Amino acid sequence: MSDVLALVASVLQIQPADLREDDGTETVPAWDSLKTILLASMIEITYGITLDNHDIEQLTSIPGVRGVLARHGRQ
Repeated sequence: MSDVLALVASVLQIQPADLREDDGTETVPAWDSLKTILLASMIEITYGITLDNHDIEQLTSIPGVRGVLARHGRQ
């Protein structure tokens, strides 16, 4: 299982196997705005990066999370 899926699942308090690569706020009921902010914090801690507002706005889907990490040279 991907580290990204495991991290997102941990924040959402669901099983990583319950996430698909195209999931996001539209498909996962547990993924709300508060969880997005928590996810941003966990990404900063886990990957040692600082996210700006634009980055945080992108953290609404698995592809968005992967894109943010790629822009910061992680993943």
